[in-house]
Amino acid sequence: MLQPLLYIGRQASRSDGQARRVAILEATLKLIVAEGIRGVRHRAVASMAQVPLASTTYYFSDIKELIHDALTFHVEKTMAANLALEKRSFAALGEFNAASLKDRSRRAQLVAMLGGFVCEHIKGHAKDREGRLLELAFHEEALRNPALAQAIVALDDAIFGPMMGFFGQIGASAPRALACQMLGLIRLLEYRYTVRPWDEEECKSAVTSLLESQFAAISA
Repeated sequence: MLQPLLYIGRQASRSDGQARRVAILEATLKLIVAEGIRGVRHRAVASMAQVPLASTTYYFSDIKELIHDALTFHVEKTMAANLALEKRSFAALGEFNAASLKDRSRRAQLVAMLGGFVCEHIKGHAKDREGRLLELAFHEEALRNPALAQAIVALDDAIFGPMMGFFGQIGASAPRALACQMLGLIRLLEYRYTVRPWDEEECKSAVTSLLESQFAAISA
């Protein structure tokens, strides 16, 4: 199950303070979309959030802290899609057992269901252009900011873990390798369909081909 990242900036003690803190984080995300990480400055954030400059420095002692908490805030807002894919995948798997997975026709049914779930997930992410801009910006900044890199690693592990658990549950001898393949394909296709028109047939072909090869190896 996905675990939330932790905020590191100063927390608000009152509801009005919390609303101001959220406004600052929302403004930070808007700036990152418009200008990239380099555009995040206390004065620019305060202006976009329409709060006093002192508010940004009160809640976030430096820009790195603000960027870290903006990532955490973004993850909280977007975690539902990952949780939905995880829940649907495990629910579908619950309808099968080791014996049925060795049956080619039954295995094809599971692959088709999972392929549909994954492509629906990819399509939703690809439509969220701002979300992809934020994701790429945070990952790039993590190469410069060790503290942010730790948060990115924690987020990736939280997504990667359930995938490993899924492949482990179906008896894979190398669930980590299979999870790497699937997560890599999902991220490639999310980017691919952000910059070009959605192609459902191509997506389903790519995803189901990978799933078929994975399940065939497991059932052999």
